[in-house]
Amino acid sequence: MVTEPQLDAESLVARIIAELEGNPEARRLLLRALLTDELLRVPARLDRIENDIGHLKGSALESRLHKILGGIVSQPLVLRRPRIMKSPLLEWQPELSEPIEAALDENRISYDEYIRILRTDCIIRGQRHSDQSIVWVAGEASNRVGESDIQRARFSADILATVFQTDTIPVVVGYSIDPRDLARAEAEGVNYMEVEDEF
Repeated sequence: MVTEPQLDAESLVARIIAELEGNPEARRLLLRALLTDELLRVPARLDRIENDIGHLKGSALESRLHKILGGIVSQPLVLRRPRIMKSPLLEWQPELSEPIEAALDENRISYDEYIRILRTDCIIRGQRHSDQSIVWVAGEASNRVGESDIQRARFSADILATVFQTDTIPVVVGYSIDPRDLARAEAEGVNYMEVEDEF
């Protein structure tokens, strides 16, 4: 009986890898045999961690809006005297809440529109530098700005326009935006303001 010479470890591994490249099912079984269940779950855990970090960054940005949005929007929108009327850290100012409540009472806005204003991340009142006319800014913040943020900002600005009968500007604020969403924002007249990542 002729026995084949044993391969050295490096050659053996190279041969196994070559065999596995053409057989995905065998590769899966080998991984299952070599790795513990704990290690096999690592990719899913990393995805969850990445999502959690994204959520935390988005929440932190919403809290930062109170401090940064006035400065962020003033220069590109050429506004003076920006004043926050609503933010996660500030109760509604009467200049915003009273007209919104009156519009709801008079059926000029629906209850759903009222709730949208309640949920808007930040609302600013400012003046155009050119003619000192009053302008309202509806701001939505997200770690990565997407279509829903753009729609919410647009909807909130439209409600403010109905209530105050003046110019309103929808703004989305984030650390990043997909090029398609940036094009969508521009098409819908929503301004994108990028902030620096503090994380």
